Amino acid sequence: MDSYGSQGASSSAGLNEGHVMESIKQEMAVAFLNEFYQTVRDKCFGTCVTKPSSSLSSSEQQCLARCCDRYAEATQVVTKATLEMNGYQ
Repeated sequence: MDSYGSQGASSSAGLNEGHVMESIKQEMAVAFLNEFYQTVRDKCFGTCVTKPSSSLSSSEQQCLARCCDRYAEATQVVTKATLEMNGYQ
């Protein structure tokens, strides 16, 4: 019975740890997306929209699209380099 009880506790702890790690990963992903959104909003909107109005001009829309794409690509490059430096790829 002792053996069964200790295995159950160990298994339960492992499941709980896995749940905690998954929760942390999700929170980090949300934080990353929020930071990315804020950066894009601040940098791209500030650069591309010089005269705020009720709608965006086609040139403002194009500028925002290019700027967002540039930040997304830069983020991918930095993330990949960081992972490689830390031995994950």
